[in-house]
Amino acid sequence: MTYTIFCTRCWACRPERTQNGRVPLLRSRTPPPQDGGRDRGPAPADVLVRRARWLAAALTCVQFLLYAAPEGLTLPFSRWWGAVPALLLVAINVEAHRRALRGTAADPRWELAQLIGDGVVVVILIGMFTFDPTSALWTLMMMPVLEAAVRGRRRWALVAFAVLAVGYVAREAVAAFVLHRPGSALDSVTYRLGILAIVSTVAAALAGRLTRQIADTAAAQAEADQLRDLAVATRRMSTLDVPNVVREVTRAAEAFGFSEVELRSRSGTLLGDRPSGVEVWRPSAERFDATAAATEAGGYVVLDRDAVDGHLEPGQALVVASVTAGETVEALLCGRYPVPVDRRHAEGLALLAAQASAALGNALRFEEGRVYEQRLAHQASHDALTGLPNRGLLRDRARTAVAHSRQNRTLAALMYIDLDRFKEINDVLGHSTGDRLLQRVARRVLDILGPGDTCARVGGDEFVVVTGDHPDEASVLALAQRIRRALSEPFALDGVQLDVDASVGLAWAPTHGDDPDVLLRRADVAMYAAKTRHEGVVVYHESDDRLTPLHLSTLGDLRRALDGTGQLEPHFQPIVALGGGLRGGRLVGVEALVRWHHPVRGTVHPDEFIPIAEQTSVIHQVTDRVLERSLESLRAWTAAGQRLSLAVNISAPVLLDATFHHRLSTLLDATGADPGALRLEITESALLTDPARAVATMHRLRDLGVRLSIDDFGTGYSSMSYLRTLPLDEIKIDRSFVLDMVRSHRDAAVVQSVVDLAHSLGLRVVAEGVEDQATLEALAEIGCDLAQGFHIGRPMTGPQLLDWAEQRPTPRPAPRPPQQRGMAS
Repeated sequence: MTYTIFCTRCWACRPERTQNGRVPLLRSRTPPPQDGGRDRGPAPADVLVRRARWLAAALTCVQFLLYAAPEGLTLPFSRWWGAVPALLLVAINVEAHRRALRGTAADPRWELAQLIGDGVVVVILIGMFTFDPTSALWTLMMMPVLEAAVRGRRRWALVAFAVLAVGYVAREAVAAFVLHRPGSALDSVTYRLGILAIVSTVAAALAGRLTRQIADTAAAQAEADQLRDLAVATRRMSTLDVPNVVREVTRAAEAFGFSEVELRSRSGTLLGDRPSGVEVWRPSAERFDATAAATEAGGYVVLDRDAVDGHLEPGQALVVASVTAGETVEALLCGRYPVPVDRRHAEGLALLAAQASAALGNALRFEEGRVYEQRLAHQASHDALTGLPNRGLLRDRARTAVAHSRQNRTLAALMYIDLDRFKEINDVLGHSTGDRLLQRVARRVLDILGPGDTCARVGGDEFVVVTGDHPDEASVLALAQRIRRALSEPFALDGVQLDVDASVGLAWAPTHGDDPDVLLRRADVAMYAAKTRHEGVVVYHESDDRLTPLHLSTLGDLRRALDGTGQLEPHFQPIVALGGGLRGGRLVGVEALVRWHHPVRGTVHPDEFIPIAEQTSVIHQVTDRVLERSLESLRAWTAAGQRLSLAVNISAPVLLDATFHHRLSTLLDATGADPGALRLEITESALLTDPARAVATMHRLRDLGVRLSIDDFGTGYSSMSYLRTLPLDEIKIDRSFVLDMVRSHRDAAVVQSVVDLAHSLGLRVVAEGVEDQATLEALAEIGCDLAQGFHIGRPMTGPQLLDWAEQRPTPRPAPRPPQQRGMAS
């Protein structure tokens, strides 16, 4: 690659050679005519010369018009012939003015023609009028000499002085010896020539000095203007905006005299705003790096037509300066410039590139920071998987939609969407497939929504839609049905057709509230109702909402009760083996029943707070607290000689918790209790919620050595089907059948059937709700294994149970018929 590198020391020195020894194609020994892109008019010397020439022409015209020969002197011709040199001088001045307007006055050939014309005029004038010894026209000989001196042509000035002096002397000789006319004396001739030489020399020196000072002043002013323009451009570039920096750099470079300015990156992207769309230069990556390296020495490099693949017009060069970011060249600032290239302008371009480096660096860092902040803000307000808004942004959008609908007197609604069977897809096909399914679901919902609606992801497979400006409830219901129908269409993933249904809960403002949090909770309640009743789309109704203000207050108090204040403690109701004694048989176990001693409300019954706790994660903490206290009491009874079994109720959320068996194992190890002495009572409703997960958890609990029991047997819908497959040890008959079995033949028949069925499957039977001796005796007669109820003993604390057991008389064992023998211990 070949570069044409111009000297950066002065305009007139010889150009330096390039790296391969090639002499540059462009060379000049004179300064360029333009100055910073501004038209400053002709040079000061040209203005001075033109003004002097017009003054000389005027004086010449006045001279021959007013000339009167002295008495006794007769001119050899008419004085009106003096109009010839006067008009000749005027014609020369008119041509000089015309050339100055066209910008061609600095042509050396034209300057020489002007001097010749001036000399001819002077010779004619002297020849015509210096027959008069008193004539002062000899002073006109200074005009060509001074003109050449002022223009800086010193050799021409000497030649003009010599020619005019010889001509003047020759004229005197011709006048004296040929025409026999009186002339000037010899001393007068030498005197006049000496004065002419002295005045011309001094004037030439002063004129040269004045010209240099004017040129220096003009150069200094031009540099000051350039620095001022650079300062203005720098100030405009300090806006931390990349397009503005590029625009101001381009504008400033054009003000310096460059045209078609470009700011090029290494990839070849045109950063400048070029309306024409024509690229001056498209360097390759290698040429870009080589050009950038060449700018390190002088700050810029000048390329000729060959170096830029001929993309320049004749008489133009490409000046390039590098724009850096630290030590890396990020871009090249390029601009066309007429030859010869002005060093000051080229250095100005390099300085502009340096300022652009700082401005672009700051702008890029600011832009990177702004993009990073926007990315953080987006991450903080959007879901990472689907890109949908999260709960925080959802709340803001909901608040805006409610306010807008209130102003327009329309409806704003929240739709809580939960996918059905999504867990099965995750378990069978993996979480990656589940994630892609969620992304597809998000796109389908967004395709249905309008531009003012919002869809947010608030849980694993839960979405919330905020929609506003609906004229009536029917419009909201229609939108919900469209979303549900869209989600019921199969999804094709990895060649598998996945069918996913959705349960949608609706709540709208102002009917169901104006607060976004209230609407969201009520839409959630409606969604659970839709999932439970398998109705697809359900609108919120108060009957579905169990979280009243009192319930919320109870939940808050319950959380505080778990902080170690001792408000939650288990009480234990005795369980006896039937046979012997007026109040039942031998004490074999207890059931743990939690009691809440509220500091204000007193004793709160479990039916008041357990259903509330089951709707939140608090139920797990309550269960862990009851198990821990109960197992500690079990260990104390064992140490006191009472070997009892312990029954603890487990709700559906706890049974479906994948971590429950780990927590229970930890509690058993910490308390040292026998796992075989612990019996977990599970309701049939817990099995119906998610049978597969419930059965899996029961097997893991059985592996720990814990015994399992079905509580409230007979109240569910599928009781018989579970007895064949579940890892059970006993069945607990619901109290509703036991209470009236003495008075109701049907209840007695149900209890008898359950006892016979359980014994045939090898299970024990526990009857709860024994309130009198007759019921106890009836249960013993039909072969029930165990019983509990107020007739046997009320719930009591652990120490109270020990006292009760010691004071209770030992029952006499009663033999059982063979057909009633079960697994009672």
